[in-house]
Amino acid sequence: MKFTASRLSEGNKIFPAEIYLDSIGVTVRIPGLFSGESKQFDFNHIVSVDINTPMIGFSTITIFAGGTKMSAHGFTKIEVKQIQQGIKDGQLASKKISEKRVTTKIHSSDIKQFSVADEIIKLKTLLDEGTISRQEFESEKAKLLGN
Repeated sequence: MKFTASRLSEGNKIFPAEIYLDSIGVTVRIPGLFSGESKQFDFNHIVSVDINTPMIGFSTITIFAGGTKMSAHGFTKIEVKQIQQGIKDGQLASKKISEKRVTTKIHSSDIKQFSVADEIIKLKTLLDEGTISRQEFESEKAKLLGN
């Protein structure tokens, strides 16, 4: 999901800030004339998300992760709340994936032999449920197949 700051807000007249939400994390781009700033934050590394929504004017969102912070200005109140909720949802999904991997590893270590085909079927089920992304599915499948 992509959010673009308003060109009417301060500092965004020519190059508006952009925020991208995907299945892995959030990317904040602050473009500039000759250079810009862009940071990718994985959901599981984000510590907090602060939003500043004044009565009049555009809102600011600040993301803190691993000792790094990045702010973007020029979004509507609704947009910053959607971004904040999207990050929370992404963090929950990331946590569920981690918990399922731990559970799978525990069960796999209890069983002396396991079928690679059975494990791929389990991964496919997680993919179909939307618990893991296509990229994660392909990565785990490659590990199981020894590629």
